[in-house]
Amino acid sequence: MRAGELSVFAGKRLPVWVVVAGGLCGVLEEVRGQDRAEEDGALKAVAGRYQEARRAMLRRRFALYADGLSALEKRLGETGRAEEAAAAAAERMRVMRVLEAKPEPEPPEGIPAGPTPDELLEALAATLQPEEVPDDVVAGGGAGGQARTRVLKIEKAEIDRNSLPSGGGGIGRGYWGEEKAAAAWTVSGLVPGEYAVILRFQCGPGGGGVAKVKAGREEFTVEVPEGESWTRRGVLQVGTVKVTGSGLDLKVVAESLAEEKNGSLWDLRAVMLEPVAAAGR
Repeated sequence: MRAGELSVFAGKRLPVWVVVAGGLCGVLEEVRGQDRAEEDGALKAVAGRYQEARRAMLRRRFALYADGLSALEKRLGETGRAEEAAAAAAERMRVMRVLEAKPEPEPPEGIPAGPTPDELLEALAATLQPEEVPDDVVAGGGAGGQARTRVLKIEKAEIDRNSLPSGGGGIGRGYWGEEKAAAAWTVSGLVPGEYAVILRFQCGPGGGGVAKVKAGREEFTVEVPEGESWTRRGVLQVGTVKVTGSGLDLKVVAESLAEEKNGSLWDLRAVMLEPVAAAGR
């Protein structure tokens, strides 16, 4: 064999540089395969984080839905509508069984495992999407011109996009970490009368401050106390507003924040307009 040549199969001879180049191609292909594996792993990790965030969002929205059902059940019971109150209670229990589900221990061999809490959550979401729950889910009436409670969810609000945190994240605790952050609703289909304005929110350590609520011609100053946990729900009744027509413009603005560094006013979840007569006033 002459220098610079390498014998291969079938008695043929090839230059050494061809063989070396072929070996390098094999190495590069192996490196590319490793890169693809790393990319696949990164994509799976992102998909996993997305699913975790989605399920957390579903749990929060179903918790609000359960709160509304509880208020509806109570109101229906107080007005003697027992059958409808029982239906609201049954629906609330269906939701709460999913929200309170815990992982089951591994079953003995040969016995199929039951659904996981995440699988139960997905099954519930398939039968009732939170986005499809009407704003007036805690309505206590509405027939024959009767006033009903309206729930204005934060997801349905018009928000100040300039106040969104630079890192994204949408409406939530981070959004209310900016002074002058605001959320507004235009409400229609109201029955004329007096309504209590009630805020549903969550607030934890480092939270709190002052908010302004503008409802029609009324304006209220609300002191938001610092809470113990960002997962514990709170309620504040800020005042009453008289509706003379069928519509109302309502706006909530962050006036000032707690002095804690990186604090947030709250995590506002909804504003309720509750007929004063329905509240027993």
